[in-house]
Amino acid sequence: MSPRRPTAIKRPLVRRLILRIGVPLLIVYAAVIATNYVQSKKAAIARMTDYLVELTNHHAADLDARFREISQTPTIVAENIEAMRLLDEERLYDLMERRLTVDPDIFGMSAAFEPYVLDPKREKISPRVFRSEAGLKRADATDVGNYDTADWYLIPKLLKKAYWTEPYYSAGGGDVLMCTFSHPFLRNGEIAGIVSADISLTELEKTMRGIEVISGYTFIVGRSGTFIYHPNPDFVMRESMFSLAEILGRPDLRDVGKNMVRGRQGLLALKGLQGEEKIWMVYAPIPSCRWTFAAVIPEDKILAPVNAQMVRQILFMLAGLAGILIVIVWAASSITRPLRKLTAFAGRVSSGDLDHRIEGIRGKDEIQELAGVFNKMVGDLNQYIADFAAATKAKEAVESELRIARQIQESLLPRVFPAFPDRPEFDLYAKNHPAKEVAGDFYDFFFIDDDQLVLLIADVSGKGIPAALFMAVNRTLMKTVCLKGVGPAESLRQANEILSQDNDAFMFTTMFLAVYNVKTGDLTYANAGHNNPMVFTKDGNGRFLPSGGDIFLGVEPGFVYHELSDRLEPGELLVFYTDGVTEAKSPAQDFYGESRFVGFVADRIRKPLPEIWADLFAELNAFQEGREYDDITALFLKRSE
Repeated sequence: MSPRRPTAIKRPLVRRLILRIGVPLLIVYAAVIATNYVQSKKAAIARMTDYLVELTNHHAADLDARFREISQTPTIVAENIEAMRLLDEERLYDLMERRLTVDPDIFGMSAAFEPYVLDPKREKISPRVFRSEAGLKRADATDVGNYDTADWYLIPKLLKKAYWTEPYYSAGGGDVLMCTFSHPFLRNGEIAGIVSADISLTELEKTMRGIEVISGYTFIVGRSGTFIYHPNPDFVMRESMFSLAEILGRPDLRDVGKNMVRGRQGLLALKGLQGEEKIWMVYAPIPSCRWTFAAVIPEDKILAPVNAQMVRQILFMLAGLAGILIVIVWAASSITRPLRKLTAFAGRVSSGDLDHRIEGIRGKDEIQELAGVFNKMVGDLNQYIADFAAATKAKEAVESELRIARQIQESLLPRVFPAFPDRPEFDLYAKNHPAKEVAGDFYDFFFIDDDQLVLLIADVSGKGIPAALFMAVNRTLMKTVCLKGVGPAESLRQANEILSQDNDAFMFTTMFLAVYNVKTGDLTYANAGHNNPMVFTKDGNGRFLPSGGDIFLGVEPGFVYHELSDRLEPGELLVFYTDGVTEAKSPAQDFYGESRFVGFVADRIRKPLPEIWADLFAELNAFQEGREYDDITALFLKRSE
């Protein structure tokens, strides 16, 4: 029997469905398209600005690191000159030649002295070594004029600190753009001269040309706002942000230039410099030389993918709307009655009636199948609610136990600071932050006599409950083997023997163990495969404690550990840490690294120890963007001045 044709009375229902469903859908689709476009535009601009900020910060930091690395050579030469008791020109030439051999980025070096300092018979002496086609060549800077009036000599002398000059074109060097770093050195507490290092900025230009910015470009300006690098070579050393603002009649560019020369960071939208409708500019300082790295991208290039996506969305939505209207016409006469039953059933379910079942829908089509699914869904929902309640109760029990385990673990570690308020010889602070509920890292400190303070930091293999249990065993064990008269190496040997026995789970521990004399500053230590601690002077200069290259605890019985020694001078800071600090990873899988950590501590050397920890944790959290991969533990000990 063929299906009965729809009667005239049902046609108005179809029209009403179209008007009441199709038209609102069209309005909704239009609103969705408009909303998506606005949101996509904002998101695209946000992504691009984030990209520009990350790009400029990254490359500004890279350039700053390169300049800092280059500045180490003249700094080392200046320190060597200060340390030399017998000093003559030949030794200076040899010293500078050795440094130029080690550092290929430096074109030439000189050591210029104050009048009659090096030789009482000669007023001015300035040995110079520079690269030539024939190799390293010696000369005397006094042959090319009065160096004592040159910027590279006079400014660091007056400032009494290191100084980067503004770029300049080298004399006799054609169009080679140069820059000089100068570092003063002392004799008897007074400025005795300046060590300078000249570098060519040719490599900088190559580096900048290799930086890819989507449909945009990058540039560098100096401390006076002059373009040091720009894709337009006519701008380099000829124009500045201020001259460009004057030429274009753009006060906003003048404001940007002021922020750049003041060493500030910024992100802003501007009217295009070359006729573009709108551009985005972001800039960041290069602190070591007080330059600024900037990137620019036109906004229309940012929005091009958004506009294309909007066109595709309109086409897809129109096609979808047409399909929905066809379905409405087809379904109007066939699903209205069973749909009412399904609606009523859904209402009862939504009100909490899970014992009812839908009945009275016959046939072998999707509606009947949907009714069966609804009935099964209600039964499954009943079972799911019961299972979920049981699972929630079990989960809450586990979480409660983990919280208690963490509280117990925290109680095992010293956590009251100042730890020894009656001991003015030093300041001590330590902190552990677990990546999970419980940690495998731990630290400890305790006196074995009136003057000998035991310091240790360790990292147990693995994470979670197994690592926490092994950590507790390790900490208790170290309390028993660290005794007066027993050196750190022997204590590690005894601990290793005990941990290596019956170690079926093959758990192991890295550990740095030291005995510190709070009166003399003497430090005796041994290292079982742990990160090498760092020592910072009160001026922020850092160094790593040497390592004996020994293995972890619990790996190989019978191993003999090496014992080394050092000394903390008044005002120096000793920093212990675990690999959760230096191996912290950003979402881009970049490591935080030792060099970044050294710079971080050096910048905060005069801060109170709890503030250094707080700043470190905040920085690592921002670097990892809240994704913690490993426990973070650090211990700081500072000898009082």
